[in-house]
Amino acid sequence: MLFASRPSCIKRLLIIEDDPLTAFDNEHTLKHGGYQIVATVDSGEAAVAVMAAEPVDALVLDLGLAGHMTGREVARLARDRGIAVLLVTGQCPADAEEIALACLGKPHSASALVAALKAVETMICKNEAPRKVSGLTTFWRPQAA
Repeated sequence: MLFASRPSCIKRLLIIEDDPLTAFDNEHTLKHGGYQIVATVDSGEAAVAVMAAEPVDALVLDLGLAGHMTGREVARLARDRGIAVLLVTGQCPADAEEIALACLGKPHSASALVAALKAVETMICKNEAPRKVSGLTTFWRPQAA
């Protein structure tokens, strides 16, 4: 295994990425990082179907998708269902804080992707500010006890 520790509260991931090579790399990296990949899809419509059928802890979401549904629409739907959203995109949009917990810029390394998910996990599971990760912007606010 490439990465030593197993995640504690984020286990089941949905990867939404329209570039097949990037999707494959992300899936491979995250499986080796100890995560269970529920599905890897390229469109918002497919993502919505998976979220309706399977329990999902977090999305690894690119904003540019195949199909008619936008990444922002998918992120809002996930947020409304209590699913954590990590945007992984070329440029973090101005409204990212409204739709995600964090935004990781492309290109990124395999270790940065796993570290970004660990940062999201720290925010939602431990209610703590995460460590700095290169290329990652976080939108952490402490939750009331």
